[in-house]
This record gives sequence, C-alpha cells and structure tokens, in this order.
Amino acid sequence: MIKKANKDDIKVICFLSNEINAEHHDAMPNTFSALGEIARDADLWLAHMAREESDILLIERRDEIVGMASVSIPTGPKPSFLTDKRTCHLTTIVVASSARRQGLGKKLMRAVEGHAHENGASEVLLEVMQFNHSAINFYLSMGYGDFSTKLVKPLT
Repeated sequence: MIKKANKDDIKVICFLSNEINAEHHDAMPNTFSALGEIARDADLWLAHMAREESDILLIERRDEIVGMASVSIPTGPKPSFLTDKRTCHLTTIVVASSARRQGLGKKLMRAVEGHAHENGASEVLLEVMQFNHSAINFYLSMGYGDFSTKLVKPLT
C-alpha cells in the first residue's frame, strides 16, 4: 500500500533516510556524512512535508513501512529559456535493504509517476550517484534516460 507521509511517520522516515545515507557514505565519505543519531534529519524531513509543493510517499509491506520517496513539484516562476512544463523532482527514494528485490521499488516509482501526473507534472526528474550502478540500471529499466551530467572538482 502507498500512502502520503505525515509528521507521525517521522521516525521511520529518518530510519530509511539513515539507511540510504549509510550506503552513500560508504561509497563517498567525502561527500556524505557518517551516521549520527536516527532523528538527526527529522527537521529536514518535517520541513519538506510542510511545503505545499512537496510530499513523501511511503510504501508498506505487511503493515510495516519499508520504503519512501520524497518528491517536489515546484510552482514558482521559471527562467524564460526553459519550456513551460511542470517537473516532479524525485529527491530521495529508498527501499529498506530487508525489502529489496520484491518489486516494491517499481511500485513506489509508479506511485511517484502517478502523483506527478495527478499534480500536473509532465515528467519526473531524478539524480543518481555514479557509483550506484544497481539504481542506474533500475531507472533505465523503468524508461528513464540521461538528462545531464554533473561534474565536481574538489578545491585544495
């Protein structure tokens, strides 16, 4: 079952966020901070949910929340050089490691796409870290394609 998160879901949102953060920290410790207390990002997620343009979708398996997707569909003015279309930004998605490879990620992505469509967006935009080959292959299998490339240069 898919549902929209509310403030009562903050503990599980933080738990899932920490799980994906740990994976990112292991791969990119100079970019992603080490784990702290479970609720360290509670204010970030509560602020996200409080914005009118943003939601967190949760997926349940056997009455347990095992995944989340945070989305935002900005409504403000755009630069004139961009076409006039609404874009749903998928900023974070995670399925608990204990619940992976069971089709829940696909269900969650379909829910994101449905949410985007219902809210007037004509596309979903996401960013995936270069090291995350399984996620890249997952998104490609769902019909997503290259959009841009981000480059970084550490300054010493």
